[in-house]
Amino acid sequence: MARAVPTEPRSNRVQRTTPSPTQRRGLIRNLEDIVGELRKVIWPSWAELRTMTFVVIVTVVVVSIMLGLIDYVLTQTLVKVEFPKIG
Repeated sequence: MARAVPTEPRSNRVQRTTPSPTQRRGLIRNLEDIVGELRKVIWPSWAELRTMTFVVIVTVVVVSIMLGLIDYVLTQTLVKVEFPKIG
């Protein structure tokens, strides 16, 4: 049988209420601040954006190839050391 868990009297419970107008104003002010900060950002030009994107893609490809080669070499080395009859 489940034991009764003591609860707070109803008068002490926190009641949920709708947000007050000042809380709503705080949300609107926050959104206005966000938009204002985004307007201050110096966005890159299309040429800069293309260049940076190209650099990122080339870097990812080069690092992927390097990691693939390292993985292949280590795998082949371990196969020959651990299982000499198989390799």
